[in-house]
Amino acid sequence: MTKPALLLSFTLLPLLASCAPLASLLTPREGGPAPRTAGPLTVGQTWTVSGQLEGSPVTATVAVPDLVSVSGGTATVGGLDQADAFSRGRPGFAVATYDGDRRVLNFEWIGNSGERYTCRLDTLLSLPYTGRLTRLQGTNVVTGPCQATVSQP
Repeated sequence: MTKPALLLSFTLLPLLASCAPLASLLTPREGGPAPRTAGPLTVGQTWTVSGQLEGSPVTATVAVPDLVSVSGGTATVGGLDQADAFSRGRPGFAVATYDGDRRVLNFEWIGNSGERYTCRLDTLLSLPYTGRLTRLQGTNVVTGPCQATVSQP
């Protein structure tokens, strides 16, 4: 290598080293991109929601297979699918929604007899989150406490 080429390579060496942090940021992470999140919800999680209504325990498991934008926030299921499931009273249907503006997390599901449950959590400080459970069956409304925690991260 000639003396000018050697000098040029030594002067460019600091420039190449300065590119290393940028290169590491542009390199894809092992395992691909991070899963999509909305507040405390992360794609791939499973949540266990439980509560008490009229002295009886109520429990549901809500999966987070995907997160999509819906009116008023982000949900595990699109708005049309939610509307269809709740209008038909499909037992076992469950959805989680997160309103980032209000910092409110809701879990809603349909029970075996077509009753509709909602666990509204508006204090998201530490797990398990606690909130208000509501059961709507016809015109009968019953409320009680509920809690939600991640059962499958």
